[in-house]
Amino acid sequence: IMTISKKFIIVGLLYFTISAYSQERTNYNIGDKFPDFELKTVDGKNITLESLKDKVVFINFWFTACVPCIEEMPTLNDLQEAYKDKVEFLSVTFDKVDKVQKFLSKREFNFKHIVDAKSLLIDKMKNQEYPKNLIIDRNGIITYFRGGLPFTKDKKTGKMVPFPYTFFKEPIENALAK
Repeated sequence: IMTISKKFIIVGLLYFTISAYSQERTNYNIGDKFPDFELKTVDGKNITLESLKDKVVFINFWFTACVPCIEEMPTLNDLQEAYKDKVEFLSVTFDKVDKVQKFLSKREFNFKHIVDAKSLLIDKMKNQEYPKNLIIDRNGIITYFRGGLPFTKDKKTGKMVPFPYTFFKEPIENALAK
C-alpha cells in the first residue's frame, strides 16, 4: 500500500518532469504555415492539411492521460457548439486509436479526432506542452497558438474552473474575418 508521502513524491516528480519537457514549447509560431500532414481520424478516414483548405480550423493538442486536457473539454465542447457551422474542430493526439476510442466511450469530446499523430505533434512541430489550442486560417496559416485554457476561481464554489468558451471568441472571429 502506497503511503500519502510516496504519492505526494510521485505526483511531484511527475509535475516536474512535465514542466521540464514543457520548456521547449514548439518550433511553430503565429504567422507560420501549419505543417503539411496526412493522418487518420479515429474512425479510419484520411485527413490532410490540403483537405482543410478554405476552412478556419480550431485544433486542440491533447492526450488521454492529460488532466488539464480533460478539464477543458466541456468548455471546448461549448465552443464547438457555438461555432460548428463556421469552424472545423480537430483534436490531435499521439495516442493510438484503441486508447482514444476507449476514452471517448466514457467522455464527451465533440471534435473530429486525429489519432496516432506523433509524426505531426512531436516529429514536425516539436510540441511538448499539452493541452495546446491553435487556430489556422483558410490558407493554413497559424493565427492563434497558446497552451490550454486559463483557469479562474469560481466565486460561488471557490473551485478553480476554466474560462468560458468565449475566451476564444476574438481569435476565432479574427480568423473568420480574413
